Amino acid sequence: MTHDELPEAVRRFVLRAQAGAPPPQLVRLGQAGEMQLKPGRWLRFRASQEVRPDRVEFSWHARFRLAPGLAVHVRDWYRDGEGGLEARLLGVIPVARASGPETARSEAMRYLAELPWCPHAIANNHALEWREADDRSVEVATAVGSWRAAVTLRFDEAGDIVGAAAPDRPRQEGGRFVERAWSGEFSEYQELGGVRVPGRADVRWELPDGPFTYFRGRITNLELV
Repeated sequence: MTHDELPEAVRRFVLRAQAGAPPPQLVRLGQAGEMQLKPGRWLRFRASQEVRPDRVEFSWHARFRLAPGLAVHVRDWYRDGEGGLEARLLGVIPVARASGPETARSEAMRYLAELPWCPHAIANNHALEWREADDRSVEVATAVGSWRAAVTLRFDEAGDIVGAAAPDRPRQEGGRFVERAWSGEFSEYQELGGVRVPGRADVRWELPDGPFTYFRGRITNLELV
């Protein structure tokens, strides 16, 4: 889909973000925030993320501090139809790993939801399919093997993307994957590296016993490579 064929709200967002041509080869982000796997145990992290504007591909490297001198290093990624997550204590000892088709679809959905942090991909990634849902929301989708990954982006009155949601993002629960409703909120728009992006995101799962916010983070820097 060319820039002129994008839904009107999406084209306005790209222009407002100052994401003009030619696109960079890579968008590099710095992040800081906190995450929890279980309610009540937030862990602070710092991370770097690289995103490709021309195809569905990203890599996220984070360091979670557990105690003085003790940290877990996490790598989250998607590339060429495959995705995964690895966590290593002290960067060496494996403590968690996820892979397979459900993980790949979940990671591709992360790429779609985080498009406000890489507006160049909105205009230049031809693997993305766009469909206008209404005046304030659009669906963006991509193929993941024989699967289809889709996320709905929501706009406010000013034209900023303030939300991302999906009713069926795969979530690993014990030894199996369950499709759960999932959503995130973007706020605090600012200019970083010459691009206007949201500075903060809060992300949650909609679980049977209620909403579970597991990610609260902010962008510390942005670089076009």
